[in-house]
Amino acid sequence: MVSSPDPLLKMIKVALDVIYEELRRLNRRMDILEELMGEIILRELPKVKLSEKEIGEIKGSVEEIRGGD
Repeated sequence: MVSSPDPLLKMIKVALDVIYEELRRLNRRMDILEELMGEIILRELPKVKLSEKEIGEIKGSVEEIRGGD
C-alpha cells in the first residue's frame, strides 16, 4: 500500500509559506533602508560642494530609488 503524499505536500506548503513571509520581511527592511539612504543623501547635499547639475542628478537618482525603478 502506498502512503498518501498529503503530509509531504503539507510540509512543502508550510516551508514555502515560511520562505514567503521571510522574503516579505526582507523586502520591507530593504524599503526602509532605501528610504533612509535617500533621506541621508538629500540631507547632506547642502553640505557638499556640488554643481547644481550634480545635485539635480543625485536628487533624480534618489527619486528613481523611491519609485522602484
